[in-house]
Amino acid sequence: MKKYKGVLFFDLDGTLLNRDSQISLENLWLLEHLAKQNYLSVIASGRSPKEIEEITEQTAISSYVSLNGQYVVIEGEVFADHRIAPELVDEVMTFSQQLGHPVACYTPTEYRVNFIDEATKKLYQLDNAPLPQVDPDFQTTVGVNMLYLFSEKISDDKLLEEKFNEVLTFYRDSPFSIAIVNKNRSKKAGIQELLTHLELTDLMNTYAFGDGNNDISMFEVVKYSVAMGNAGSNVKKAATFVTHDNETNGIHHALQHYGLL
Repeated sequence: MKKYKGVLFFDLDGTLLNRDSQISLENLWLLEHLAKQNYLSVIASGRSPKEIEEITEQTAISSYVSLNGQYVVIEGEVFADHRIAPELVDEVMTFSQQLGHPVACYTPTEYRVNFIDEATKKLYQLDNAPLPQVDPDFQTTVGVNMLYLFSEKISDDKLLEEKFNEVLTFYRDSPFSIAIVNKNRSKKAGIQELLTHLELTDLMNTYAFGDGNNDISMFEVVKYSVAMGNAGSNVKKAATFVTHDNETNGIHHALQHYGLL
């Protein structure tokens, strides 16, 4: 097993990606530079493996923590595949439909939604991604790693959490959506699995970059945590360093700050 000088975890949207949901030329160069210095770059995202692999195809990245810690790939090999129990999937979808909210079911390779509303359209427009296909029976034929509920009605978040708090974890990651995973699963949990497997017990050279609520957990398991300038105030408060935003070389500035450039 290859030994690395350190490891860096990058969120995608609002962090490594620009407003067009692409890795800029500047950030592509930075990833190449880190690899030459024997640092392992890992994607830590709520996005699906399929999306991550498409986004990073121009890079040498082959490790990622996806679907908010539910699916972990290390150096090209699947290491963890956590799924939501089928009966829980059905319960969430039934309850959400009663509230009027659609839910998408995510697997490592595909995703489908039971119906589409305005919140769904707004989320995928924000992510510069195509709308998922509609298939209300998709979850009956596949194992589901993550549920994605679409809602702009923040008051309903509490109803969901009260009903399912004992068995599921919820991350509101945009004004239009909530990611749902198994209880106590998170980017942090996936990162811990990866670090243990790579025998990286010394956390001195571990870094995490993010901008969203679901990034706070991974800040807890690394030595140095970087909040992007476009992050919310709660994310900035949880970080050890606040850099520029993702459109003004925020990652470059943070790497300079920590002496990695």
